[in-house]
Order: sequence, then C-alpha cells, then structure tokens
Amino acid sequence: MAAIVGIHGIAQQFKGGYQLGTVWFDTVRDGLTVAGYRAAADVLAPGDLRVAYFGDLFRPPGAMSLQEPPFSAADIQPGPERDLLTELYRAAVAQDPSLGRPAGSMGPARAAVQVMLERLLRSGTFAKVAEQAFIGNLKQVMAFLTDRSVKDLVLGRVHEQVGDGTRVLIGHSLGSVVAYEYVCRYRPPSVELLVTLGSPLGIPKLVFDRLTPVPADGRGAWPGTVSDWVNVADPNDLVALRKQLAALFPGPSLGKAVDDRLVDNGDQPHAIDRYLNARQTGSALGDVLG
Repeated sequence: MAAIVGIHGIAQQFKGGYQLGTVWFDTVRDGLTVAGYRAAADVLAPGDLRVAYFGDLFRPPGAMSLQEPPFSAADIQPGPERDLLTELYRAAVAQDPSLGRPAGSMGPARAAVQVMLERLLRSGTFAKVAEQAFIGNLKQVMAFLTDRSVKDLVLGRVHEQVGDGTRVLIGHSLGSVVAYEYVCRYRPPSVELLVTLGSPLGIPKLVFDRLTPVPADGRGAWPGTVSDWVNVADPNDLVALRKQLAALFPGPSLGKAVDDRLVDNGDQPHAIDRYLNARQTGSALGDVLG
C-alpha cells in the first residue's frame, strides 16, 4: 500500500484517481524539494502515493457529457446549503468590502441568495468557478455531512487505499473533512501524520458542529491515533474559513497540538497544486518521509 494517501476535494466528479494522482505526485515531490528534502523527493515512486477517489459518487447518473446539472440559485435549499453560502459570502466581504453589502441587508431570501452567489463568484477563491458548479459543490459538502449512506461510501473509498504501509494522510478542502473523519472512525495504526489543506473543518455550526465524533463544549476530538497534525491555509482561502484549528482540536497530551501554518498561494488561494508544492507542506511530509 502507498505511504501517502491523498483525499481530494469537491468538483472532481469528472476526473479519476489515477489522473489526480499524477498531479499530486509531481507537486508533492516539488514541495519536498523546496523544503530541502530532495533526496526523499528523488526516491519517491508513483506507487508511494495514491489518491482515494470518490468524485464519481457525485456524477449525475446516466450523464453523457462532462457537464454539471443545470443548477441555479433557486436550487440552493433553505437550511444548511443557504447557511453555508451566507458564511462564505460574509468571509468574502470581510476580505474584500468592494464585493458588496453584508449578508442580511439585501432583501428577501431568494433575491439575497442570487446576489450573494453572483458576488461570491467574483472573489479570489471562486472567480474561476461556474455558478452551476459552485452550487453542486455546496451540495456535495452537505451530502457528506448530513447523509450517512454518502459518508459511508466516501470513507469506504479511503479505506480501500489505506494499508499497513500508509504513513501520511493528506486531505484537501472537503477531503480534509473526509480524512479527519476517516482517522477518527478507523484509527489506522500506521498513519503518523494528518495534513489538512484549505480545510473547512473550522466553519462553525455548518461543518465543525456536524463532525463525527460530535464536538463537545466547543472542542473537537483529536483524530484517532495520529501522532501529528499539520494544517496549512492561505489567508485568502475562503474555504478555510478558520485558518487556525489548534484551539478547536486540542491535542491528546501536553505539548501535542495542531501545527497551523500559513502559506501564500498567489491568485489561486484554494488550488491543490499550490498547497502541495509549498515549503510548509513539503517540510511536514519530509519530517516523516525524509
């Protein structure tokens, strides 16, 4: 089994595990190199890294073309989906006030959803995302968090890739939530390091409070038997709404805590390749693999 297992984020339903693995493999090696672990990068073989793929679970059944369902603002449902949109919009306006008025000051709910959606898609994090794809992404996140059958299928895909030789688990975006819940449920003894990139784990009520195990007294459980947890976030990444996770997930012992690191991903703050080839990520991997 692979020493490193990656877990992708949203909007990957028209790709595949091998395709994603090629990108992850190259950028992981670049991250190791820039962090000073060239020897580890040179000896890393393609079989040492696998991406646990679950995107096809969200692919429309019977789809004959590489297109999202024709979602519109009207398909964003009241409740968790609309609340998540609102939280992301609030963060975007706080980061860039020119996007528009704060949430809650834009009239009827249906009209407000359309306005927030249009303006959010002008933000740095989501500027290259089509409206229907963004809405589909919202639905993917909430499906994993609220539908037990979906969660079991996704975690099962991860379990297929993790074996006795797996030492590192890397989760990006929604994949960081999947990775966290996986190690909490299965407690794989060989996994030494959890790396979360652009993680929404800290979004209150909508993500954090829906985790399994359920947080108690505002604190989440430490992820299984993992020794170390490195969380990497770009300050402009709206998905990583809370950049620092250490206070939310206290360590299992004195001196053990989430290692929160900030990174600059330029004009693509949520991009997986920029997270993986960053020194902050590479050094975390190198400390285990090197």
